Amino acid sequence: MKRKNVIYYWEINAQNAPELAKFYTDVFDWEYEYEERNDFFSFSTSDDKGGIDGGIFTGKGKIRPHRALYVLVDNVDNTIERVKQAGGTILQDIFEAGKVKLAFFEDPEGHVTGIVEKLEKQEE
Repeated sequence: MKRKNVIYYWEINAQNAPELAKFYTDVFDWEYEYEERNDFFSFSTSDDKGGIDGGIFTGKGKIRPHRALYVLVDNVDNTIERVKQAGGTILQDIFEAGKVKLAFFEDPEGHVTGIVEKLEKQEE
């Protein structure tokens, strides 16, 4: 059975991404690629047995520093409406980034979650 709305990615919006990237590398031996264009540390934390990849960046002030899981959904617009109906708060409305459309919300307890929709068919 194929699961719907799987955890797709993790991310840390840090106050100091270089220092935090070094911390996680030192603790877990994680390797990363630094993307200078986006000032982003992209970590490969998955393998053939599982896991999900993620990244660390220094926040740009749109959303407070946080950790976020990203849920892959079929339709970000519909999911945003479901978040609102269930009592969540939209932190950053829908925007495009590369080949995905995404948004951020806060659940009723204040936890940040990202929702992602692929804009075109990509290999998984």
